[in-house]
Amino acid sequence: MTAPGWRGRILLAALILGAVAVHLSSLQGAWRGAQRVGGGNDFASYHYATRLAAAGDDPYDVGALRSAARRDGLLRGVHPFFYPPPFLLSTAWTLPLSLRTAYRTWFWLDELAALLAGLALARWWRALGPAVPVALLVVLAALDALPNNHVMGQMNLPVLALVVGGLWADARERTTLAGVLLGVACMLKMAPALFVAWWLLHRRWRPVAVAVATAVAVSVLALPLVGLAHQLRFYVEVLPGFGSGSYNGLSVGIDLFGNHSLANLFDERWPPDGRHVQLTDAARRATTATVLALVTLTAVALRRAPADPMARAGQVGAVSALTLLVPVYTYEHHLVWLVLPAVAVVAALVRRRLAAAWWLPVLLAWGAWCVPLVDLKAQATALAPDHVALAWLLRESKLGAVLVLYAAALVVGRSSTPTLEDA
Repeated sequence: MTAPGWRGRILLAALILGAVAVHLSSLQGAWRGAQRVGGGNDFASYHYATRLAAAGDDPYDVGALRSAARRDGLLRGVHPFFYPPPFLLSTAWTLPLSLRTAYRTWFWLDELAALLAGLALARWWRALGPAVPVALLVVLAALDALPNNHVMGQMNLPVLALVVGGLWADARERTTLAGVLLGVACMLKMAPALFVAWWLLHRRWRPVAVAVATAVAVSVLALPLVGLAHQLRFYVEVLPGFGSGSYNGLSVGIDLFGNHSLANLFDERWPPDGRHVQLTDAARRATTATVLALVTLTAVALRRAPADPMARAGQVGAVSALTLLVPVYTYEHHLVWLVLPAVAVVAALVRRRLAAAWWLPVLLAWGAWCVPLVDLKAQATALAPDHVALAWLLRESKLGAVLVLYAAALVVGRSSTPTLEDA
């Protein structure tokens, strides 16, 4: 690839300035919203679980968690805590802080994590061509899931930064660093384990072994904060419930408009008699079968190691999209994981590693992915009385985006024919 001329550099500079300006405007609106939040949103469960653990109590005890929140007088309740025990090492800094101060501090730490993830990805995939920085700038400006993570107080962006850093290190054969970063990521959220499984598929024994050893090591490091009995409870009681939607007693409905999961479809088809907080047997069986089929499809399709950096980006993107198709809950904030397949697929289209017929579905997927959830819900609600099918399509459009980008990334991941630019 030749260096861009002066016109190209001017255009890129203008795009950078425009994207940053739009992002700062979005960030300002999100910060105003965060200042109005009195209860810390999802961050509250991290905050009070950390306090319980530091006092020697069970952070997975939903009743104790809610009692701690009520004692602060800030919340009527709080979501259950259902993350791996070492997660609480990452929130131990909140112990001397009030919920409000910790939540607002986290807002800016989360923004820093987003920028680090984006910069690392731009650096790693720079060989894929100028489409990569352009696509990332569009993400920075347009993706509603970024400020949504900040306002919700979520942990997706730091984990994404760790995963990108770990996979980039592996691509450079820095396998020890790669394993450490992925091992830490897996002990913050379980989804990155799929990337370790991808390494295993390609017999990347060293980073897999380091990742497992790191997971064990950080679990041991967490013992003074989260005792052995409470750690075992997560693996024996909490984790097994994820497949049915029982996230340690989470009371949010699976039928929530903002749940973009496959399980949501089966919950619609086989709904429970009461509240949609757990899948019925039929819905659970259908979800399990579909997820197993997708995991098998991914393993078979990507069984060969990537032929070049473009194919590697496609494989990474496909696995990243799979992390959104496996869980029972896939909320708006989780959709930051689509950055990997979205950018990889656009780069592949520009360099003709994907057929031109993919342009329309990919652009539609990008549009559905980026549109603010609140606007999507308003449109679907307005259409629902007279146009039920169209309202349903809008409701499920973000799941459609995940499926399209997953399929396109899978094709890129299997590709091996160099383009003219690659030759």
